[in-house]
Amino acid sequence: MSQSAQPDLLEAFEAHARAPEDTDLLMQICETLVKARRDEQMLPWADKGLALDPKHSGFIHARGRALRLRGRHAEAAANWLAHQSLPWSPLFCEARIGRDLYLSGETQRAIEYLETALSRYPADLSRDALRARKWLAEALLSQGDTRGFTHWLERNRGDSGNYRYAEVPMWNGQRDLRGERVLVTHQMGFGDQFLLFASVRQWREAGAEILLTCDHPIHAPVQASLPGCTVLGTARPLAVSAPLPLDALDTIKAFAPTLQATLLHLPLLAAVDSPRPQPYFDAYLRAPAAARERASTWSQALRARAPGKRLIGLFWDCAQQHATEISSKDRCWAGLRSVPLAQIERLTTHPALTQEVQFVSLHHPIAELANGTPRGAVSHYGPGIASFADTAACIEQLDAVLSVDAVAANLSAMLGKPTAVLANPTGEWRWGQTGARTPWMSAATVLRQTQMGEWHDVVSCAIGWLLRG
Repeated sequence: MSQSAQPDLLEAFEAHARAPEDTDLLMQICETLVKARRDEQMLPWADKGLALDPKHSGFIHARGRALRLRGRHAEAAANWLAHQSLPWSPLFCEARIGRDLYLSGETQRAIEYLETALSRYPADLSRDALRARKWLAEALLSQGDTRGFTHWLERNRGDSGNYRYAEVPMWNGQRDLRGERVLVTHQMGFGDQFLLFASVRQWREAGAEILLTCDHPIHAPVQASLPGCTVLGTARPLAVSAPLPLDALDTIKAFAPTLQATLLHLPLLAAVDSPRPQPYFDAYLRAPAAARERASTWSQALRARAPGKRLIGLFWDCAQQHATEISSKDRCWAGLRSVPLAQIERLTTHPALTQEVQFVSLHHPIAELANGTPRGAVSHYGPGIASFADTAACIEQLDAVLSVDAVAANLSAMLGKPTAVLANPTGEWRWGQTGARTPWMSAATVLRQTQMGEWHDVVSCAIGWLLRG
């Protein structure tokens, strides 16, 4: 919690103690918790407010948000459904109902609900309309439906920063790209970039020459993996249609693009192919040569010390859950995806596993120092994980990877390494919704929670997956 918010919270709590039925004071507590990036703590205060004023839109909104941040999506959906008759702005309530139905596992109902709501406002480009399209996209994609990519593209108008190079037109769907020089600009997170850059192959097969931008930290492995493309590391865009950084313009002008596409455009090229690519996102990543050499030397030494054992990469904690300076949404989502250390130690101290497996931590050492290291059969990458080039090189030398729903899982799967993803019930669309397989990639096996926060059975499945080899 930010220090600046503490005096305001203390003042609001003390005032509420003196006047417990004053709804303005309860709303002040909720608003101050938002300011402090502790939105998930609003639930008891929102409930108190609704007990006093059952139709207060502010408390309804606070309750729905707090429930979602805690991973209680079915309750969040019920909260909105119970109050949808109130005079909300168009698509405000509908977007949230669809989102929480999808996140609670009622995917088909969410799709039908969002499609119906959006059909009533076909020209609406409000923030809530864009939010509704985002969640419709992710619900469709979680079922393997490529129509979702068209809806997902609307994020370029809303919640995803992106670059606009005004000198050339944006790609408008043409399939014949012979003679085109396409500037592909990046956005979103490392995992999204690792996944979606796999679609560059289809663009090159369609005849395009590609200049690709990406975040600086992933430049080395992306450049090593796409040798037929020019790859430019630059800052991530934070605003819609942001101008490209000045330090990138000379390279872009020398490339002389004829078209631009954003990261979100990439998977659309193959979206209407019949048959569709199998897998849709094919493994393509590789580590830079120098990092591979270091990793090979390290792995030979480790295998000599652990003869006959398989080397299994392990990533269990999303560091964002410990970061107080980021939004409550990102922090809480990271927490819901992370596996507690005690559950990880069921793997690293398991008697049968330790006879067959040597685990290797895939965490950056600073993050691991902050978040804890499991006891048992856990080694660390000798050359050191200082960059994604190091992580990629380490993974290439392993036999398999076990990871929570994080960038390590995307990186491993796109390296083609057998990857078991420990996913909660509302995991990213790319892992699908049911079963052990994902409709989007071949290297990933998905081990799913059936109840949010309950990792015991998932870890038991991971033990079985590892023992089956």
